[in-house]
Amino acid sequence: MEVICALGAGVLTGAALLALTGGSGQLRVFTAGRTVRAVLAATRWLERVGRTRLVGVLIGRRDVRTLAREVARGASERGLELGEGAAVAALLVAALVASGAAGLLMGSPVAAAAAAAALAGAALLRERSRQGRLRGEVLASMPGVYRTLSVALGSGQTLSQAVSYVGAHERGPAAEAFGRMSLRLRCGMGTEEAVGLLARELDVPGTELLAAALVISHRTGSPLRDLLMRSATLAERQGEFERLLGVKTAQVRLSVKIVCLLPAVMLCLLALISPDFQVGLLTPVGLGCVGVAAVLDGLALALIRRMVREVL
Repeated sequence: MEVICALGAGVLTGAALLALTGGSGQLRVFTAGRTVRAVLAATRWLERVGRTRLVGVLIGRRDVRTLAREVARGASERGLELGEGAAVAALLVAALVASGAAGLLMGSPVAAAAAAAALAGAALLRERSRQGRLRGEVLASMPGVYRTLSVALGSGQTLSQAVSYVGAHERGPAAEAFGRMSLRLRCGMGTEEAVGLLARELDVPGTELLAAALVISHRTGSPLRDLLMRSATLAERQGEFERLLGVKTAQVRLSVKIVCLLPAVMLCLLALISPDFQVGLLTPVGLGCVGVAAVLDGLALALIRRMVREVL
């Protein structure tokens, strides 16, 4: 492993010197223009990679697509425009570079694969945690949204004015979704289409009822004050029930997390730091043991789901 690390350091040093000297033995200074051209060339290459079939399959997953949008938004804030496909390609390149560096450092392709799996799992877990937190914020703000809509429509405002009022006076992700709906209506989008997009963006229980109420209010002119106030009360009760359910099932959810994460974390950790484990993992017996462990892990998850279904 020491030999591989030394060879890797030598190759990287040689590549850096070659890039700086241009192969002529004279130090070459990278100007701002060359840096810009290099960034533009890298962006065009990422756009080409982003149009491949693999990236298209990955974008089909909602969590990957959301993560790509976050990366693209962060790049846009720094003056670099990236599409969703290019953002996914940038994530793949970063994962490949990091896993390759881990494999070079540990001197084993198993370490590279383990580093790639750990990076992918960490990114997906982070994104799902962010989505769960966002969903909780939307659920908590829905009673206030219902009441604000009831007041706005009851005072004689049109649907567009009421939606704009909610976006201006509420806070959080729900208010941002209503603000985007208001912009869509101002730009000439149809009411039913804008309401459908709002329901998909919120993606919480009760949005179908809200969408139907808004469409009915637009068609008939009825403020639906009582219906919206009743919906606010039901949304509050639903939040209370979900909190109670979270308390009652805390132990089961912790067991699920331990069963799911602990074996994978231990496998990746040992594959990264233990040369003996790396050698044993590549043998038929090692692969068979990992396969049996995965099957047992799946059976444990199935049993836990069955127990939870019987309790609920």
